[in-house]
Amino acid sequence: MMFRILLGAICLCSMALLPASAARKAARHPVADAMTTAAIGLAANAIQSRLSRVPTEGQIEIAFAPLPQRSAERLVIKVIDAAETSVFMAAYQMTSKPIADALCRANARGLAVSAVLDARSNPHGNGNSKRDYLIGCGVDVKADARYPIMHDKFIIVDGKHVETGSFNYSFAAAERNAENAIVVWNNVAMAEKYNVEFDRLFAEAAD
Repeated sequence: MMFRILLGAICLCSMALLPASAARKAARHPVADAMTTAAIGLAANAIQSRLSRVPTEGQIEIAFAPLPQRSAERLVIKVIDAAETSVFMAAYQMTSKPIADALCRANARGLAVSAVLDARSNPHGNGNSKRDYLIGCGVDVKADARYPIMHDKFIIVDGKHVETGSFNYSFAAAERNAENAIVVWNNVAMAEKYNVEFDRLFAEAAD
């Protein structure tokens, strides 16, 4: 108790040596800073909670790139991270490490994870491509060279959620381009149609 009294007296003396305006600022700013930090923290937690919440009924979620804050890429990662049984991706470009990491996490959870990529846009064997990165973490990856461009960008999750849109799974799409991504949650009929197309593409592709 005596130590606290002494410490308080030292603080008061220190403030007394400051100009009146500086003393007022010194007394006010720690409280204001703490309140601001707390408010920012609450807002960030609320936004993160809303972004990570997976709808239990059929809903549509839309995001755009590059603003705000790579939201299209975050929506893609959200639907992959929501997977409980399977993730199937068809992709023209796959150069986004955060999305590749999400696929690797799904595979590490024991889910069925497969990807069919455009062969020309996703080189193989140089050790630097995300195609090699996905193979390295155990994802079942094939490349389709049948078309001038295999331009699909879609993901089917658990046979009931579908992500699609203009958004390539790439750094450029996340950071530079004007893009859109859409997730249709809990629509089995839609997911079945995309599954049929994914199976067709995967069957005609090569390792």
